Amino acid sequence: MTIKTTTLFTYQPLDLILGGQLDHIDVAYQTYGELNEDKSNVVLICHALTGDAEPYFDKEENQVGWWQNFMGDGLALDTSRYFFICSNVLGGCKGTTGPSSINPKTNRPYGSQFPSVIVQDLVKVQKALLDTLGITHLHAVIGGSFGGMQATQWAIDYPDFVSNVVNLCSSLSFSAEAIGFNHVMRQAIINDPNFNNGDYYNGPRPDKGLSIARMLGMLTYRTDIQLTKAFGRATKAEGDLQADYFQVESYLSYQGQKFLARFDANSYLHLLRALDLYDPSIGYADLKTALSRIKAGYTLVAVENDQLFKVPELRKSKQLLEQSGVRLTYHEFASDYGHDAFLVDYAFFEKKIRDGLAGIPTDSEEN
Repeated sequence: MTIKTTTLFTYQPLDLILGGQLDHIDVAYQTYGELNEDKSNVVLICHALTGDAEPYFDKEENQVGWWQNFMGDGLALDTSRYFFICSNVLGGCKGTTGPSSINPKTNRPYGSQFPSVIVQDLVKVQKALLDTLGITHLHAVIGGSFGGMQATQWAIDYPDFVSNVVNLCSSLSFSAEAIGFNHVMRQAIINDPNFNNGDYYNGPRPDKGLSIARMLGMLTYRTDIQLTKAFGRATKAEGDLQADYFQVESYLSYQGQKFLARFDANSYLHLLRALDLYDPSIGYADLKTALSRIKAGYTLVAVENDQLFKVPELRKSKQLLEQSGVRLTYHEFASDYGHDAFLVDYAFFEKKIRDGLAGIPTDSEEN
């Protein structure tokens, strides 16, 4: 499938929440399934931090997507039933305007001149895309992790536009520990000698810093159980005591290097900070006022051994949503995959996603 691209905010710029404006915003998006006659089967997919607009696995074109095991005819993300739309987020590097994009005012990459964006800005761009596509209502919005924050904000900012929300492994705010992880990742990037304050596009890139940041991120996405099962204390046949001696070290180094081919350091910095800054109450009197706007049925799924969005944070979010009158279904279970479970653990997530999209209230599961 060829990625689709449209340009938005050509007549009037987007005013960003933290200040500044952007115009002529390119948005990369993809659609899957068939739109029904009354356009009542539209589901918006909001991707996680480093995702893109293509979650689907296309066997004919040998195209692998990040939600490849979940989407297809009869699967949890049922393409025979729903019409899915997924776009790359504002600030990203997969076709939507971000720091590596050409600034039309200077004809050079934005780099250090790209303004700060937060989740509310990302949602505004998604809404503008749907308006352009003639979509007037969403049957559901679904997202995991950073995508779950976007899904929540959709239900707050556009309560009459959304019927169902499915939030996988994401709380209503980022914890102090999680912000700390992001701080260390940012420091690895900005202290790379090649970072050049973000204006590195005409020279060497901060690859060492970005790869280190990715390695740390991977440790927050997995669990000690999964890493022990996969690697234990096994060593490499020709390990280097000062580098990759253990197999787990080799795995992390590989993930860090692999990341360089598909992501931009500036985008990583901007989106990490958007994670840190997420606050559903921005623009409203307080958090309860914001959450009370939600009219959609809301499904929240937590993983007990998630190292990034930990269960106490999800339980706190559950309580806040319920206190605000949200129609909530809550699920909680353990998975060796930890935070990454929503991307790979189909057996656990299949029914929860299916019911959440359909708006079927189920008994909450808290083990």
